[in-house]
Amino acid sequence: MRRRPAIPWGARPPGVPAGKGVRVVVVDSGVNPLHSHIGGWIDGARIYRGEDGAVHRGPDYRDTTGHGTAIAAVIRHVAPEADLFALKIFNGALATTPDVLEGALSYALQAGARVVNLSLGMEAARYVPSLCGLCRDAARAGIILVASARNGSKGASVPASYDEVIGVKGDGRLGEDTLMYRPGGPCECLASPWPRSLPGLPRERNFRGNSFAAARVSGAIACLLEESPDADLDTLRELLRKRYGEKRDAKS
Repeated sequence: MRRRPAIPWGARPPGVPAGKGVRVVVVDSGVNPLHSHIGGWIDGARIYRGEDGAVHRGPDYRDTTGHGTAIAAVIRHVAPEADLFALKIFNGALATTPDVLEGALSYALQAGARVVNLSLGMEAARYVPSLCGLCRDAARAGIILVASARNGSKGASVPASYDEVIGVKGDGRLGEDTLMYRPGGPCECLASPWPRSLPGLPRERNFRGNSFAAARVSGAIACLLEESPDADLDTLRELLRKRYGEKRDAKS
């Protein structure tokens, strides 16, 4: 019989890891710090392409779509003591250009990131050498990158499929507090694709997708890093395997 390893989910007793001291950078549509699931002020910035065609940084990371806030809400629920930092790259539509994504990742490397949540993806056929190089730089610096597979993609997507990135896909059969670690494929983690529920909003009208599976994994990794603050990517993968790898009950 399969056993489903559970991630931390919600309030927990003192002494149980909650991501304390771990900065998680959320690269998305920004965050609404006043949302009840966020719990107060967080720091952040906006990365955008200006009229001059260059990538710039500004202070306004307010979320206008709700997606980034929903991502941050899941991370906050899994790792309530993590230090969240919002990097807004989506403004309206949940789409951006590779140079803006690269600008956000470059800034995350400078902003004290320990974990970077990238709930986004491109088709793997679109090879972006500079993005791949930034992911290598992050891994060398001890920064853990977590990326979701592109929704609806039948093949691999980037950056989730890069060796330097923890790739994640959603699986609707899994409970909201379940994480499965299965190395060997383009996405080594599986988790629930649902965000946190909102009072009065039917589940089918809320967001859904691989993005929220990635948020669960980012939060779980923040909790692991609180316990093992010096873990690099290889060590972190081993921790994921030991805690969330598929196990089977012994036969009598």
